[in-house]
Order: sequence, then structure tokens, then C-alpha cells
Amino acid sequence: MASSLKVLIVDDDPDIVTFLEDFLSAKGYNILTAYSGEQGLNYVYTEDPDLILLDVVMPGMDGYAVCRQIRLNPLTTLLPVVMMTGIHPEERIKGIDVGADDFLTKPINQDEMFARVRSLLRIKELHDVIQTQATQLAKWNKELKTKLDHETRLADVTCMLGDIGHEVKNMLMPVLSGTELLQTELDEFFQSLPSPVLEKAKNSQRICEDIIDMVTRSAQRIQDQVKEIADCVKGLTSPLQLSPCDLSKVVETVYKTLQVLAVKKGITLQGENLESLPHIQADEGRLFKAFYNLVNNAIAEMPQGGSVTIQGFEDSSNSCIQVAVVDNGRGMPVEIRDSLFSTRVVSRKAGGTGLGTKIVKDVIDAHGGTITVESEVGIGTTFHLLLPYSPPDSLQPKH
Repeated sequence: MASSLKVLIVDDDPDIVTFLEDFLSAKGYNILTAYSGEQGLNYVYTEDPDLILLDVVMPGMDGYAVCRQIRLNPLTTLLPVVMMTGIHPEERIKGIDVGADDFLTKPINQDEMFARVRSLLRIKELHDVIQTQATQLAKWNKELKTKLDHETRLADVTCMLGDIGHEVKNMLMPVLSGTELLQTELDEFFQSLPSPVLEKAKNSQRICEDIIDMVTRSAQRIQDQVKEIADCVKGLTSPLQLSPCDLSKVVETVYKTLQVLAVKKGITLQGENLESLPHIQADEGRLFKAFYNLVNNAIAEMPQGGSVTIQGFEDSSNSCIQVAVVDNGRGMPVEIRDSLFSTRVVSRKAGGTGLGTKIVKDVIDAHGGTITVESEVGIGTTFHLLLPYSPPDSLQPKH
């Protein structure tokens, strides 16, 4: 350890400097030498020594003045200083007054000097360790405070989302009640029509029923969406509700929910090879949210007459299914594509939060799967999902 420690010798007597330098160099210390107080003080600030052997009597700035300046600087106030003095008691008293740590009496005894130097350097090393630990502790405290502040803000947001969810539930009641009343009124209206007229109105009746069904199902899912967003903001998810899941049925439900929007924009929604996929153990509600977000986002980026295709493949060798969500929309530039599943995600939709793709990733992660994306501006975007037959034991809810 001595070879990494630096001792500064400050004395105007070249013979004493040479004597001390030779002895301490032989003990493995790195030696700096100065022949005046001014030069010694300059080395203190530029060379960062671990200990100073400081003569008291020097022309110009004496040892007392040097020691006093060292103690006034916060960066060097704890630097060990051994003053080399005569035998006069007043010199030691003055040395104590300016902050010397120890004293050597001239002529200097080698063994005594080495013992004092070694002792003070051990203390210095311990102090440096403590200082490093204190700095690290201060850093950890700062990080912890930042995290606690962040958690507090998230708690406030979560509380607010809870209130919003409660209000949404209340506001949905008249919507759900209204759709029931509307369905009853329509049924009575169509039943009252004469048979010839009713036959012509069958198409209109079917369209009305589809729209009512869409409004009802969408309204019932809104509160689940609010809770999903709250979970996303908190970075937490409630336990998975696992059951045998038919992915083709999930996609069919998503397409039914978004059919009116897709038809309005002239978008074709289609599936390939989904019926042949094996059932997997999954949370059907969460998978609905994932595919809903992917398809809804794709429709928003699609030109008139575009298409969204969800393709399924079984990978029995890896006990999983692979799903591709393919669109021929406008695609994404690299910077947006690379930020999709990070905290830097930015929505391109007016009023969008960018949480949609994070919700998707949270759902896939919760099932022990993976999701990646390929996209090219002007060509389209493909999301590749891998879902295991069953989530790993570590991700399954504990009973």
C-alpha cells in the first residue's frame, strides 16, 4: 500500500530533505520535495499528497503559515501535517494552535519518524474510506429521495385515477341503461312493423343491433381500461387471471369492437391461421387490451383502404405461439420505433399519451413473452409477439 501513498517533504535544508527522501523512498513511499513554504503549499493543491513533513523555520512563508493555510481550505483541512521543530515547548504549542497533527524533534530519529508517518497515513487511509462511503451514502440518499418523490407523485396520480374511475363508472350507468332501453324500443318498433316492411328493414335492424352491442361492450370495458392505465403508471400489475384462452376468439372480439371505426376509414381487418393455434394459459382480458391497443393504433396510422392482419404460428419446439400484427400504414421513423417500449415513448396521435404500447409490453411481459417491432416509413409496421403455452411459474399468481 505504501507505494501508492505520497509524502511531501517541505524544508529549506537540502541535507535534511535528502535524508528524509532517501529513507522514506526505501520504505516504498512516493516522495515530493519542496524547499520553501510557498512551493510546498503549491504542491499541496497541485499534487494531492497524503501526508506532509513540514519544517517550522523557513525564510518567507514559515511552517506555521503553511499549516494555517492548509487548515483553512476545506479540501485539505484533514490532510495530516507533521511539523519538524526544535526542542522549544513554545514551538509545539504554536504548532498545535495552527493545526499540526504531530511533531518530530530535530535531529530526527528515523524509527520515530517512520512510526509517526505510518500511523498518520493509516488514519488518513481510514478517513479516505469513510469519506468515500459518506459520498456514496449521500448519493444513495439523493437517489432514494428522488425515488420517494417519484413514488409520491405516482401515488397522487393513482389516487386521481381512482377518483376518475369512480366518476367514469357513474357516468357509464346512464350509457348502459340507455343502450338497454334503446334495444327494447328498437325491438318493439321492428316487431310493430308489417311483415313486408319488416323484411325490408332487416338490414337496418341488424346494423342497429351491432352498434348497440358495440357501445355496450365498449362501455363495459372503459373502466378496465382506466385500471390498466393506473397499473401502467404505477409500474405494477394485478395478478394474472389465467384460464385456457383461444386467441382467435380474443382477436375476433377486438375486431368486432373496432369494426365500426375500421369500416368508417375503409380499413380491412383480417386474421390468418388463428383458428389452428392451440389454447394457451393466459389472462384473456389482458390479451384483449394488448391486441386492442395494437389494432387501434394501426387503424389510426392507416390510409384509406389499408389493412391490418393478425397472423398466428405455433412453435411447439419452444412451447409457444408466435403472433404477427401486420399493417400497411405509414410506418415509423427509427427514433419513434426505438422508443416504443421505453419511458421515452411519444404518441403521434393528437391527445395521445403514448401509454398504449407500454400497456401492450406490460401484458406480454406479464405472460413471460416477448414483443419486438419492425417498421419502415411508407411501407408499414409489424409487431412480433411470442406467447408461451403457459407463463413461467415465477409469473403465475400464488394461491
